Amino acid sequence: MKIGYLLDTHGGPYNMPTPTSAQVTAFIDHLWREAEAAEQAGFDSLVVPERHVRPECLFPSPLLLLAGLATRTTRIRLGTYILILPLYDPVHIAEQMALLDLMSKGRLICGVASGYHPDYNNAFSIPMKGRRQRFEEGLEVMKLAWTQESFSFHGQAFHYDNVRLTPKPLQQPYPELWLGGMFPYTIQRAGRSGDAWCSDPFPLQQETWKSQVAFYREAAAKAKRKSLVVLMRDGWVAPTRAEAERVFGNIYVQELLFYHRYGILTHHPDFRSESDFTVANSFRHAVAGSPQECIDQLATYGQEYNVDYVIMRFRLPAGPERERVLDCIRLFGEEVLPGFHK
Repeated sequence: MKIGYLLDTHGGPYNMPTPTSAQVTAFIDHLWREAEAAEQAGFDSLVVPERHVRPECLFPSPLLLLAGLATRTTRIRLGTYILILPLYDPVHIAEQMALLDLMSKGRLICGVASGYHPDYNNAFSIPMKGRRQRFEEGLEVMKLAWTQESFSFHGQAFHYDNVRLTPKPLQQPYPELWLGGMFPYTIQRAGRSGDAWCSDPFPLQQETWKSQVAFYREAAAKAKRKSLVVLMRDGWVAPTRAEAERVFGNIYVQELLFYHRYGILTHHPDFRSESDFTVANSFRHAVAGSPQECIDQLATYGQEYNVDYVIMRFRLPAGPERERVLDCIRLFGEEVLPGFHK
């Protein structure tokens, strides 16, 4: 199993006041430190999200962030988790991704999805309706741009005549494509058109998850493509479980409650009412606790959930404090990651 790290661009709690320039620059400085710590710790990849139009989202552009990371790291793979492709012209994205792959000397992972947040589409005057078409045509256009000397394309959403993209990516034929989505159609699409299927950080229902994985792998096999199941998890490692609960427990509970109130976790059997959101119950769905407990939970995802790759996130909008996050990254690298790099 490989393990990556999500460099989250939430720079403060939900609905925080509009940030000052000093707050933003201090957060950017911290992102560099966190990224460098993740590489030194031995994570396999460093991935960044795309978040817009909220005051706590202090670095909206994932590609600008990756450009900075490409100059500050040397080994760790870099990627988007996940870029919302329908918000963009795909040739423009293909061009920038090619340059990022060259800047990083072939370390880029291109993670894309069609998106679900209407505020993002509204911010860029891109209708939500038709995003499936824009995504699928956009993905095809990107592949053509990366692999053909020049190409023409005429679809419902995009039209191009004799377009030439140069320079091409370093990785051939193009960077690894990780596709997100949790609906049956998008899971099947990941198998049919991508190199990996990416999931959300929400608590899993084991039997539902297993059926989704089987559905994805079947679609990949039918398309004669490799399959890679990528699971995102929140978590925290500390010398003892008691310390992990003290530092991360309530923060994680509040994060799950946020999604519950947003309507995402309302049907999970472990969380039927707000009183179910306890630290003990919530930690069952995180990679959290002592180093050995984190190792055991990760191993369970590999053995019982058929996961190939886990993306970890330690810093949530409400915390913990940034210096504590750096300590957590280091401890995870010293005590947890070696068990998966044999």
